[in-house]
Amino acid sequence: MPALKQCDPRTRLTLGCMGIAVIFVTQNILPLIVEGSLLFGGLLIFKMMRPWIRALKLILPPVGLVWVVAMISFTLDTAIILSLRLLNLLTVSFVFFHGMRPEELGNSLRKMGVPYGFSFILTTSLRYVPLIGEKIHSIMDAQRSRGIDLRPRLRNIPHFTALLMPLLVQAFLLAEQLAMAMESRGFTRAGRSFRREYRISYGEYALMAAALVLLVIFLVWERGWIS
Repeated sequence: MPALKQCDPRTRLTLGCMGIAVIFVTQNILPLIVEGSLLFGGLLIFKMMRPWIRALKLILPPVGLVWVVAMISFTLDTAIILSLRLLNLLTVSFVFFHGMRPEELGNSLRKMGVPYGFSFILTTSLRYVPLIGEKIHSIMDAQRSRGIDLRPRLRNIPHFTALLMPLLVQAFLLAEQLAMAMESRGFTRAGRSFRREYRISYGEYALMAAALVLLVIFLVWERGWIS
């Protein structure tokens, strides 16, 4: 089996979508626990345990929120199922997409026939999300040095305009710079080429075929179509 990070981005995208599909169709607690255990083993095999532990600070809050809301609105079993499903979904996304650069994802989508405009929007969004995050931190530090309290407190709500207005200006400046860069580089030009040639090996084809067979078998078993 090829190393996961060495696989073609299309292979990782396909396997990740299959893993997400398996979790979505799972309806019972025990299979969800088994899937979580397999994902935990995958984290160990691919040496992703440390970055996954660091990512828990982003994963656990939505899982906890789903647990609380489900406990209030539904039964205990439903709360367990929903929280486990969300945890598994976030973990499988982390396993298959961790370390994949936005341009790799965009190029893989283009190779799969997705229009260039859509893949460009997706990759640009992925690139600009951390950039906007850095802008937010910079603005908050600058305003804090001026004595403006922007901590998430009820009394500080009127102060948030000191964050939103500079951030809005920065977003417009980034959009203008991106538009000029796109125009100067001929965004609408036909016949685009790839800086890197992407190829799927025979081993990756076999891996995807085996994953598809397992997905179909699990779907048939989970839905009880064969008694």
